[in-house]
Amino acid sequence: MIEKICHNLSSKSLIVKSAIFWTLDRLFFHVVSSSNIFWTIIITMKFTVTSVAKSSARFGLLTELQRIPEAAFETPLLLLHTRGASVPHLSYDLLQMVTNEHHLLQMPLVSLIEHSKNIKAFGKGIAEFAGLKEYLNYATVQDPGTATPVGYHDKNSVSLWTRGGRKLLDPQTYISCMETLKPDLFQAMVDTDTNPSSSFKRVKRSVDDTVKFLRACNQLKRNSEELRETPMLACITGGYNVKERLRCIAEMQDITEVAGFVIEGFHMNGESAAKLNWDEVDPVLTATVNSLPKELPRIFHGAISPIILLKLVSRGIDIFDSTFPWMAAERGGALMFPNSLQWKESDTITETLPDIKPVIASIPDEKDGKPDENEETVDRVYEIDLRDKTFFSDKRPLVEGCSCYSCGKYSRSYIHHLVKTSELQGPMLLMMHNLYHYIQFFHCIRSAVKENQLEALQSKLEDFVSRRRKS
Repeated sequence: MIEKICHNLSSKSLIVKSAIFWTLDRLFFHVVSSSNIFWTIIITMKFTVTSVAKSSARFGLLTELQRIPEAAFETPLLLLHTRGASVPHLSYDLLQMVTNEHHLLQMPLVSLIEHSKNIKAFGKGIAEFAGLKEYLNYATVQDPGTATPVGYHDKNSVSLWTRGGRKLLDPQTYISCMETLKPDLFQAMVDTDTNPSSSFKRVKRSVDDTVKFLRACNQLKRNSEELRETPMLACITGGYNVKERLRCIAEMQDITEVAGFVIEGFHMNGESAAKLNWDEVDPVLTATVNSLPKELPRIFHGAISPIILLKLVSRGIDIFDSTFPWMAAERGGALMFPNSLQWKESDTITETLPDIKPVIASIPDEKDGKPDENEETVDRVYEIDLRDKTFFSDKRPLVEGCSCYSCGKYSRSYIHHLVKTSELQGPMLLMMHNLYHYIQFFHCIRSAVKENQLEALQSKLEDFVSRRRKS
């Protein structure tokens, strides 16, 4: 396009030609490099790393997203996780009572694909369809809060497990869904079916398919009027194999229009994310991140524990999601870990840590595809269990000193009653508290990165966990 514009000018306008070519080139493309890898980015989103702490944690700014150009997001950034285009348990008004800041919403396709016909007929995208047009949104393939069954992808598609059953998704269908949703940014289609026990064959195939899907999505995006200028994030897979992850990166270096990276394939979503073994993750993640351009944002999905989250921040991960506070609310838990450096000893909860209790996860049976109930255990060291009879007559707020609506209006005793009797208000109040607590945690993380105090925050959190396990 640039060459055609310049060709139409007269030969006497050589200087004008050069000026126009340079200006248009700067407007449409920006080339960055790292470790001899070059990436071309459509400038419809800008990410700037403003400072790097001693720990390698990064403080940055995400700006110039097309639909709401004045919105600016500081990183490390928390995405607000949604299901069916709504923050779980919270209406629009309740969300405003938790936070009135600018937020980027995470929209998993798996919870929206069954409504795609209605959204398409509406014609204005998921933001307006859901009544959330003042929020920017980021579309993902899977829901990081729900366990993804293993072994159901094929060479040309991935499986989405919806309420109506299993649906196969190929690149053409995926891009058509993105055209319907009209997200502000989205991740490319990806094969994330790997975990610590995956075979080399499965890991290799996840890389092959992920690169293939990215190429197909990239070409389809170029040909799409709706998505041509929408930022698309490349996914890095390869399980726990460093060579395969580096191969994944190398095979993507000639693909244009990459606006950032999603680090996938370390877990299978749901509770598996909270069980990551840092000693296994760290060397693979470090090698992966060091091979990526420093000028692009990096995302890590999943309900990871706060301590692992801080370690990921220290390795240069920029964006996370809020599935952790939602999953705690689902099991009747209220978050109460130190979420600031000013957290005082008197604020620490002294109740005995609840036993690690089983949570039932619905996993399809390999033979007939029907759910088969299997038990997964959950570590509840970061929360108090409002189902426990200990709180029957406890008149204190969920967390002393917390400024959220739930802690300001209701006692543990009342919320215990709501949870035990399965009242709808129970998970609503827990979600309001948990999300507020987690948002404040990210405020503290950003301050700690800027002030080189991330290690102090991590030590405070580790000390809390150690003492709580001994209580």
